[in-house]
Amino acid sequence: MIPYLPLLIWQDIAMHLARRFSRGMIGVGALVCSASAQAASAAATTPMVPDGLAWVLVMALLGGVVLNLMPCVLPVLSLKVLSVLGTGADPVQLRRHALSYTAGVLLSFLAIGALILVLRSTGSVLGWGFQLQQPAFVAVLAWVMVLVGLSLAGMFTLGGAVGSTGQKLLGRQGYAGDFWAGVLACVVASPCVAPFMGPALAYAFSASWVAALLVFVMLGLGLALPFLLIGFFPVLGRWLPRPGAWMETLKILLAFPMLLTAVWLVWLLGNQKGMNAVALILSACVVLALGLWLFEQGRWRSQTWRKVLGGLVIVASLALVGAIHRLPNTDGNATRPSKMIGATSYSARDLAHARNEGRQVLLTVTADWCITCIANEQTVLATDRFQSLLLSTETLYMKADWTHSDPLVGALLKEQGAPGVPLYVLYRPNQEGEVLPQVLTQETMREALSPVRPE
Repeated sequence: MIPYLPLLIWQDIAMHLARRFSRGMIGVGALVCSASAQAASAAATTPMVPDGLAWVLVMALLGGVVLNLMPCVLPVLSLKVLSVLGTGADPVQLRRHALSYTAGVLLSFLAIGALILVLRSTGSVLGWGFQLQQPAFVAVLAWVMVLVGLSLAGMFTLGGAVGSTGQKLLGRQGYAGDFWAGVLACVVASPCVAPFMGPALAYAFSASWVAALLVFVMLGLGLALPFLLIGFFPVLGRWLPRPGAWMETLKILLAFPMLLTAVWLVWLLGNQKGMNAVALILSACVVLALGLWLFEQGRWRSQTWRKVLGGLVIVASLALVGAIHRLPNTDGNATRPSKMIGATSYSARDLAHARNEGRQVLLTVTADWCITCIANEQTVLATDRFQSLLLSTETLYMKADWTHSDPLVGALLKEQGAPGVPLYVLYRPNQEGEVLPQVLTQETMREALSPVRPE
């Protein structure tokens, strides 16, 4: 079974809920898409329209809210709900927890946004989720997910001075823990592109620095909004169950989404670095578990040598993670043969040749680390129904892969004014390309690929 299947199932549910929510926002989305297109073509010379920026900020806020439904973010939010339940009914403490979490989210979004804008100003082509193109980052994130999962499962419970730091970093207790949980929520949200986010990010990457950073702030505010509302309006907490023994059971259950996320990250790392990298990261996780067990045994038995040995073993597990960086990359870029039936690998020359022949071309840009891309492929693009649609409409299907940083694919994204993946562009005969929605359905593709009726 495909390792990301559980994540894919929840992604499909979340996207379905988001699509239902977005039906009443079609008019707003059209305004934002229009503003994004204008910004992408003339942001350098044309001042932004305040009304357009206002709508973009609304879209960014909504996109951040929807991110909470994504499979990469929901477990982190659930951990903070446990934290809220454990604080009792003290309104001041609730607000401080909420503000600490929000600060972590906002500062992380600002850091990512500023880094993207700085690197883009030097000519680099980057987009949302670019850090997942780096295998070292993926490996470290998988290691952290296993660490958090083992903690939630009860394999170790750090106490005392060390425990205070450990629990805070794991986001279980303390205001510093809330802050780091916010940072973690931002990091694990990277593979997800929620509805409303695409136009907002496209606008941000082509607008002024101030406007762009405002968009990232609103994305972060949307992501933190559920916890923020509970913190400042405790009456909302009455809808939550009362604290009790069930919380320990829930905490253990939440370990499994974390571990499944780690499985998906290991799968992604294998696509980037090959099976040797998979063996190294799995070995690192086993060594990590051994180190945590030794440390826990030493703590409960008051044996310093066991704790020291456990710490050294944990460091050794990190050394195994670091060794992954020295492995060669696999050919997981846009030049590799596409795994998709009926798809050809993207090249600018082949695209230009097909358009000169008057053919209809559907161009997709995806990445292995993009959960939205995977959901679209499994539910729409990889189905027999879609393959039949390609044949009946005589559409050439091209696929570009941005799993690794690739200048050619990056130039394509920049040309289309896209903030990242997924990107779907339809070139009808003798017409300019039309950017399709980031969340695909069978009906959307049928309407898009069908011949245009003359008016």
